[in-house]
Amino acid sequence: MTSAGTFSASLWHALWVLCPLAVVVFLVCFFSLQKGSHYFFDPKHNVDPKLKAENGDYEPHSKRYQELAKLAITLSAAAIAFLISFVASDKPAASAFSQKVQSVAPIVCGFFGSCIATLVLFMVLQAIWYEQYCHSADHSTYKRWKYALSTSLGWTGLLAFVLGFLWLARNLFR
Repeated sequence: MTSAGTFSASLWHALWVLCPLAVVVFLVCFFSLQKGSHYFFDPKHNVDPKLKAENGDYEPHSKRYQELAKLAITLSAAAIAFLISFVASDKPAASAFSQKVQSVAPIVCGFFGSCIATLVLFMVLQAIWYEQYCHSADHSTYKRWKYALSTSLGWTGLLAFVLGFLWLARNLFR
């Protein structure tokens, strides 16, 4: 087995790839934001005249984010189910293709499982933080770290989704 095959043999190795990415995404998001006490979800609450002119709510944006997250979660869960079914139903005399799937299934399941976990957490935190924001008189509850964490969870979930398929494709078709 190659070194890439050995690395692919553990579900937890996906975290070795994703955790540094998540930290980098969080730090980029956090330090790219203006230093302020809070951020506004809704453009109508913003002090910037261009954003205030939109006079909109966050809910249409949230719906798009949630639908994209749900799609990635659904496809990730289906991929995990397929991989588990494929590996569990394999015959004793496995083909070369089947052996390739078996060798990368653990880390790929780790990527897809991480995708599901981070995107579910993204959706839950967005819902909780938006409710806090809506019920705050001055709409000051959405802090810089919350914005950075939310953004990094969303991007990390999508990166995990893409990495899962790329890792699978790279190892199956080489």
